[in-house]
Amino acid sequence: MRKVAIRWNINSLHGSDEISQILDLVESIEILGHLSISNSGITQLAEIKLCENTKIEDISNLSYFQIINKYEEDDDGILVSLLCTHPLAILGVEMSNIHLQTPYKLCSQSGMELRISGISESVRNFVALIRKILPPDKISVQSVKGNFDNGWTDELTERQKETLSYAAYRGYYNLDSKTTLKKLADELGMARSTLGEHIQRAELVILRKATEDLNLQKDNLNPNTQRTMADGI
Repeated sequence: MRKVAIRWNINSLHGSDEISQILDLVESIEILGHLSISNSGITQLAEIKLCENTKIEDISNLSYFQIINKYEEDDDGILVSLLCTHPLAILGVEMSNIHLQTPYKLCSQSGMELRISGISESVRNFVALIRKILPPDKISVQSVKGNFDNGWTDELTERQKETLSYAAYRGYYNLDSKTTLKKLADELGMARSTLGEHIQRAELVILRKATEDLNLQKDNLNPNTQRTMADGI
């Protein structure tokens, strides 16, 4: 398995007419998750910070983007769902044996970074294609062998990872949270029961992994430490 971070500086991105058109409208656009894939393209959950004197509807005038729903707006930007039909984005999501990790962000100040992981050969093929279409400024490669150190998310599906990540991003797990499961489901465009099942299954997997790690740490304690812990109970 291989993990790759692909990085573009902002000056390099301005060499692409398509990205320059996006940057004429936004200060930043962050893709928080891929909600669905169809023949029409990828439905993405995104947070967009617009340039001055720009409206969110202007995004739909771009060649490869169409705003579907606008959810809320704050100082960080506007939360929307949008349809992306750009061939590179579709390839990154549909290409077998690789995973395009979210979130990823295009920023008018810092540029853009994509993180992908997958089978080494598939990752190499994707990177080779990227080099031809939009040569990056930096590529960082990490080969991963064996098991991960904790592996808490290894058994989660991509949809479980994305829904759990979005719930955390929206403050669902904050002690004073006013974000409900129904509100999250509405924003993600799915049934409350479906979202609840994704989150519950993900939570159960992570809790089981955490318990296993805690039991392992307990087993590795020396006898004196275990006795001290028992005395304090």
